[in-house]
Amino acid sequence: MKFKIHQMLEEGQAFRFIAFGSSNTQRFQPGMHWFDFVELGFKNLCSVCGQFINSGISGNTTVDLLNRYDNELARYEPNLVVITIGGNDSNPDKNVDARTYRDNLLLLHKKITTLGSEVVFQTYYGCDLEQMELSYRNALLEYMQIIRDVGAELNCPVVDHFSRWDKLRLHDVAVYRSMMRDAMHVNPLGNMVLGLDLMDFFEVGLSEEHREYCREGLIVKSYLDSLSD
Repeated sequence: MKFKIHQMLEEGQAFRFIAFGSSNTQRFQPGMHWFDFVELGFKNLCSVCGQFINSGISGNTTVDLLNRYDNELARYEPNLVVITIGGNDSNPDKNVDARTYRDNLLLLHKKITTLGSEVVFQTYYGCDLEQMELSYRNALLEYMQIIRDVGAELNCPVVDHFSRWDKLRLHDVAVYRSMMRDAMHVNPLGNMVLGLDLMDFFEVGLSEEHREYCREGLIVKSYLDSLSD
């Protein structure tokens, strides 16, 4: 999918791209993070294309994103923001009801687009629902659907990893769990597969020299593709 940053790249202009979210976005383990793959893809096109800013903090909800919006997003004047949030909002212990969650997504979108930035929402990867408490699991499914609905309402792109990964979880749980660190987080392989999918979404790709490094991720990605056909 084409964004303004693609045109900026063609015109030789540097851009700022921010990943805004919670532990799904924060770097907290060794290996390449999914946002690194996005950066790598763009820098395969132009090594001086701009800044890629990871603004993820573990445990955050949409309330937290709004609270740190000025200092950790707006100040950078981004051209594109990818938002991945909802796993904590849907946790009953956080007390963020579905209406508040939806309203917060709408407000985040309004505030960011007012800056002149484009927005992409992401669902989570398909979390391991069988390992989650029932009320949390049901809420998570509801909040992931809210992301899809808000995206459709705003005509805002949504990368629906959840639907894609859940097909694999139901079809081949062993391969699915090979990408998961725990019920709510991916491991390095999961980060790679997410990153490869996002490369496709943003119409960037691997160089030939990187394909061998990503061999296992490319195999799993191909498996996911086959289930989505």
